[in-house]
Amino acid sequence: MSHDEHAAMARYLSGIKKQLQDVSDLFKSRYGKGSDIAEVANRTLASAALLEEGFLRIQGLETNVLPSGREFSSRPN
Repeated sequence: MSHDEHAAMARYLSGIKKQLQDVSDLFKSRYGKGSDIAEVANRTLASAALLEEGFLRIQGLETNVLPSGREFSSRPN
């Protein structure tokens, strides 16, 4: 994935997660924290967060090339 594609995907996933947080908060306030719809919204938000985390981890593990042309693998801290 190019740097621009990576940045765009990170923005998309972040935006989706924010929107799902808003939906989850609305359903919790409207129907109650323990309602079925609020629980589904919460699980969906958790799935989006896991997807974003997995994407960022994969991107951090991809092979990078040093200016000298040597390759190295980077891992997030």
